[in-house]
Amino acid sequence: MKRLALSMTLAATCTVSLTGVAQGDEPRAASAAPAVQELVGQGTDVCPSKSLCLYQDHDLNAHNKDGKVWIFPVAEERHDFTLEGHAAQNQPSSAYMNVSDTKWTAYLFADERCGYDGDRNQEAIQFLGSRRLDVLRDVNGRAKRYGYFYSNGRWDKDKRWGITEETLNLNDRAGCVTTGAWDNTYAMRPSYTGSM
Repeated sequence: MKRLALSMTLAATCTVSLTGVAQGDEPRAASAAPAVQELVGQGTDVCPSKSLCLYQDHDLNAHNKDGKVWIFPVAEERHDFTLEGHAAQNQPSSAYMNVSDTKWTAYLFADERCGYDGDRNQEAIQFLGSRRLDVLRDVNGRAKRYGYFYSNGRWDKDKRWGITEETLNLNDRAGCVTTGAWDNTYAMRPSYTGSM
């Protein structure tokens, strides 16, 4: 009887030890992005330091004292904020980046997924320093397109995915925001492929 009890105790100890090892080897979850603050206001004064602020109306809500402002914190670590199902999705019409140093960047993507990965069109505007856009249309940005590209004096023979620099319209088209230090967000600004 003592042997049976001892065997069961050893089996339980081994099971606990092995379970602990297995749990310790599991990858840790990525840190969650900070919450997006929403408030009502106008102008640059409502945008906290080290933040990208998206405004509901053009001219930073200058003509709408009840206009909403969505605040995305900018820090060393890269954070992707998907706006799918969020109150800010496809709402902003102007933006202001309140950062005094170009060490930090932010990107506003039209799609709900941040970045240019996969077989899909994508458009993005980059923010550095104290960039203010009173409207989010007719703004230079980078777009991923599928088609024929013109570069180095010749056209492609086959269609392909590539990156163009073009004038974008992201007015009321906001799907994802990426913020972080320049070296942590470098991949968000892909190399220019050519024009279409």
